[in-house]
Amino acid sequence: MNRLSLIASILIVLCAARAVDAEACGPRAEVRFVDDAGGDLFQIENTSHESWSIKSLTIVLTGSRGRLVFDTAAGGEGASMHTPFAVIGGEGVGYIGATLVDDGSDAVTLTFSDFRPGRSFDFIVDVDDRLADSDLGQAYVTGREIEGAQANADMVTPTGRRAQVRGEFRVDGDASLGDGGLCA
Repeated sequence: MNRLSLIASILIVLCAARAVDAEACGPRAEVRFVDDAGGDLFQIENTSHESWSIKSLTIVLTGSRGRLVFDTAAGGEGASMHTPFAVIGGEGVGYIGATLVDDGSDAVTLTFSDFRPGRSFDFIVDVDDRLADSDLGQAYVTGREIEGAQANADMVTPTGRRAQVRGEFRVDGDASLGDGGLCA
């Protein structure tokens, strides 16, 4: 191996090592959906590397493969086992409130004052599909049925820099918002 080839090989190894060490930066959030008999669970986590805070986050069920709706009252749009919107976890995120989640609605927006990286927020609300041939019946929502629903967040830094991040629910019931870029 000549000297030039050796130097090129060393540079390739160093660049590869730096790429492995690089971390995701910028605004990022994760939203997880878990179907549960006691009320379907949404878990929101601010996964930003830098000091991005979530100011608002919207979940939109329109576009889901299962044509999902919120089932918050007996009768109406949902199949059965209705559960109204309720916060079940998220101390320290500065939860301000949520838009009204009516029975049969397909969107909710949550607002926060201090939802910093590393923190999470959980809420329950029943979600039902409207498919004639649903996977497990309309009262149970699978990952395949929530696939295509969307989430988006308005995020801000302490200096006032703003960003919008978006994501789509995958078949595993998770949505990743923002690409985060790479830290130097």
